[in-house]
Amino acid sequence: MKRILGLLITTIGILLIGSFFIFTPNHAFNPADSVSGVQASAGIVYGGFITFGVGMVIFISTLPFAGEKSKNS
Repeated sequence: MKRILGLLITTIGILLIGSFFIFTPNHAFNPADSVSGVQASAGIVYGGFITFGVGMVIFISTLPFAGEKSKNS
């Protein structure tokens, strides 16, 4: 169950990152302009990176260590 939850959270993070890079207008990527920074949705993109990282940590914690037998076998 934790494995599926980790993959689901990772997928949500990837979708957040990808969608806000795709749907942000090209002229809004100037970090020096405060109005463009708000329009670029940088906070949501960074939130997507954090969500992706949390999902990866949850997923990797379900994997067995090297040389260790799986709990299922």
